[in-house]
Amino acid sequence: MRGSLQTRNTTDERTPGAGAPVSSPAHLDRLARTVPTVVIGRHSRSSRFDSVTDDDIAGAALVVEHLVELGHRRIAHIEHHETDRVRLAEMPNAQRAHGYREAMTAHGLEAEMDIVSTTYTQDGGYLGAKQLLDRPRRPTAIFAGADVVALGALEAIAEAGLSVPGDISVAGYDNSALAAFGPISLTSVDQDGRQMGANAARLLIDRIGQRDRRTAQVKLSPTLVVRRTTAAI
Repeated sequence: MRGSLQTRNTTDERTPGAGAPVSSPAHLDRLARTVPTVVIGRHSRSSRFDSVTDDDIAGAALVVEHLVELGHRRIAHIEHHETDRVRLAEMPNAQRAHGYREAMTAHGLEAEMDIVSTTYTQDGGYLGAKQLLDRPRRPTAIFAGADVVALGALEAIAEAGLSVPGDISVAGYDNSALAAFGPISLTSVDQDGRQMGANAARLLIDRIGQRDRRTAQVKLSPTLVVRRTTAAI
């Protein structure tokens, strides 16, 4: 019997971060009734399918903690705009924004919180950074909710004649291949995708062998990879 690792869209909607499926919980449950299913990246709980996620709240806190240690206080965040109640509870983009708010509050920086809602795309990062750069007091650091968003932010900052990290530090999320590319060298959160995949494969094999076993939710701890886009203020 085949199984299903749900990591991409199962509708025509765009995926807001981390490749998590945006289908409704009801659709995923229906799928899992007929096909052994493991959902990756989405903070869902179900009696029918297993899930593997990154601790996105902790990952956002790693970024804020790093920037605070470098002396930054005006730390802004570019999030993926979301209004759906279920997605706000389950999708990684919403978890990262929540983690940013919690971490800023924990450091006594509530008054410095600044969130721009765009999209998890390069264009979204560009437009979000443009808004932040137009502030009367622009941020000294930007936490982009995904690496592709950070790329757009870097473009907007360069276009404004500013330098990274000299004028503004930038951090992303996903530790993508582009983040590690030498000329970019983006500080980013690593979700340990290899371990996520290994756990998902193990859960799927177990689910194929025992369809009626209790579902499992695995949450992995992220790490921060510090590169050249962040520096002391």
